[in-house]
Amino acid sequence: MSRTFTEEEISELKESGFAASSTSRSRILSALDLLVRFTDERTGISASEIARVIGICSEKPTSENAILKDLHQISESMPMGIRVAIPGHGENVGFRAVNKPLSSEEAILISDVLGTSSFIGEGQKDEISSKVLAFSSDYDVDESVETVFVDRKAGKDTDAIFSALHAASRAIRTNERMAFKKQVHLMNGSIVKIGPYEEDPVAIVFSFGRYYLEIMHVDESGSSSPYFHRLDDIVDPVVTGKPLSDYEKVEALRTRVVADTRQRIDMFGSDTARTLFLKVSGSHAKYVYERFGHDLKFCHIDESGGDNVVGYACVNVMLSPTFFRWLFGMGGAVKLAKPKGKRWVGSFPNAAASDFGSYMRDYEAAAEGYKAALEAAILQLA
Repeated sequence: MSRTFTEEEISELKESGFAASSTSRSRILSALDLLVRFTDERTGISASEIARVIGICSEKPTSENAILKDLHQISESMPMGIRVAIPGHGENVGFRAVNKPLSSEEAILISDVLGTSSFIGEGQKDEISSKVLAFSSDYDVDESVETVFVDRKAGKDTDAIFSALHAASRAIRTNERMAFKKQVHLMNGSIVKIGPYEEDPVAIVFSFGRYYLEIMHVDESGSSSPYFHRLDDIVDPVVTGKPLSDYEKVEALRTRVVADTRQRIDMFGSDTARTLFLKVSGSHAKYVYERFGHDLKFCHIDESGGDNVVGYACVNVMLSPTFFRWLFGMGGAVKLAKPKGKRWVGSFPNAAASDFGSYMRDYEAAAEGYKAALEAAILQLA
């Protein structure tokens, strides 16, 4: 399909300064501009229409032959990798810009992501989106996401988040230790910094609307474990130039990031992960799937109770008030389950019978923490 511009569209182009100069170089750039902004795989513009639009905007008659020569020159030189698709004899699709730096669909996708981001200010969103959408056709722009109002509570400086993000990325890329402090907001409105910390960075994770830095923490006894810091808590990040304390252990953690991230972070904040077993009623399985992912596997499913189906799931979680609140909110339909033996544990695809002792310690820690949280809540009623 070949596009025809309306008088209103031509007027808007002219007001924006399009084709203001009547030189041959300006004419070539104007023709390229029209193709990039207004064509895609489906819709093109005829040489005669390009000549008409440029002629009106430049207030100088422009011949179709001159435009045809310009279009073939653009096709041969391929500026910025852009290729001009030349219509065959009898085709009514017009000339089209293909192999653009961004396809129309990619430009729309980037614009949509920007529009729904809570880390970028509204003014910056509009500025970047307008530039990106220059690579999309009018047809696709009509399909893009309209203004999204983000729940932007007064919070921490987003520039600081990206500063920490860039430093962490560099430290991970160069396999160097990272030093930083953490900021804490006090009730009186002041902000204090604690630290410094110096850690081995493992990976950057974005989960449930937040950025996290996974690090390998080594305790006083020398044992290492993964730990997560929210990036918006990190300030004064520095790539130290020092090599990782244990490259092989960090690399081992990196191989597990994709598999472990969702279960470790999604709603449980920053802490050391525990492996726990949950007893789940069938009616509440959907809530467990929502929190831990639909690749979760239930084992030891008991359907003898008729409608009251019960199953068990093995999950990695962090013992935090958020987790205990979620567990309490399930009203007994989701419970902590004590591991029942090595053979029982070994039936779960994400558990190992050889780690039974560790699972028992994790269960005891979770049970004690949950009990303490409930007792503290009851005391608040007094």
